[in-house]
Amino acid sequence: MATWIEEFHGATPGTSKSRKNADSRWCPFVDTKCKKTRSGGACALKSATEEPVIICPNRLYGDRFKVIAEVAQECFGAASETVSPDEMASRFAAGTMTGNEIMVYGQGFAEEISIASPSPEGRRGSFKVDYILAKPSSEDLSPVAIVAIEVQSIDTTNSYKDTSNTFYATPPEVPIVPSAHPTTAGFNWENVNKRILPQVIYKGHALRRERLATHGLFFILPDAVFQRILTRLGGKLSAYPQGLGTVTFKTYKLGDEDAEGTRPLEFVQRFTTTVDQLAYAFVSPQNLPPEGAYENLLIQKAAKLTKR
Repeated sequence: MATWIEEFHGATPGTSKSRKNADSRWCPFVDTKCKKTRSGGACALKSATEEPVIICPNRLYGDRFKVIAEVAQECFGAASETVSPDEMASRFAAGTMTGNEIMVYGQGFAEEISIASPSPEGRRGSFKVDYILAKPSSEDLSPVAIVAIEVQSIDTTNSYKDTSNTFYATPPEVPIVPSAHPTTAGFNWENVNKRILPQVIYKGHALRRERLATHGLFFILPDAVFQRILTRLGGKLSAYPQGLGTVTFKTYKLGDEDAEGTRPLEFVQRFTTTVDQLAYAFVSPQNLPPEGAYENLLIQKAAKLTKR
């Protein structure tokens, strides 16, 4: 299935915004160099049968990490303000805390928090989530409540590097039609089964042991990825009120292109279920192939072989 780069360095390929950011290899969403230094700055891919799919987590962080701030406001109130630990320390020392601050550990605020994870004897492992939000005590900044957030896009198969290099080399006076530059890249939906779901289940269970994590785990992802998760699990997850041991999915998609070639990040849906629901559906899927599918296929092949 052929794809093309729908968004390149933050805008439609060939637009002035895209070209300007591409010239300096810049990511406008996190306001730093694009992390895809080897493959090129693709933010989203599109195929003839798919809506644009976000392939870079940084694409979800526009408007000053708005998706992270929204989780803080949802859990701790509309007046909540996401701040870095350093800013929190300054306010504490100056006596200027408002009581609405939420300390954030993770990209854009501070380094991720890493804790020891179970490992074979003689080895060391670490466990971390993308973001930890902590409501600080006014007395000593110790946490009185925490929220964990995982952010995921979708990995790709094959490569779009040649197309990226073509875009980088195209002179400003030459128009670019994205669909006229197909790539060999595809969406690695199998990673939903191999990596994304096991990761969410494991981290959800680990956070269940945290008495302060009464909002459970938040999982921010493109809606297209969430739809694949539902397909893998059979589409029959029960909704639960948010609490300890829950996973809240918040999904997003790219909105319509504006005159400058940029697209807003649009919220699609929010769904909360339990870690147990996810784990059971994962190990007991209902949308299986028909009974005897392999046997019947091999019978058909055998029939062809005997007629040669």
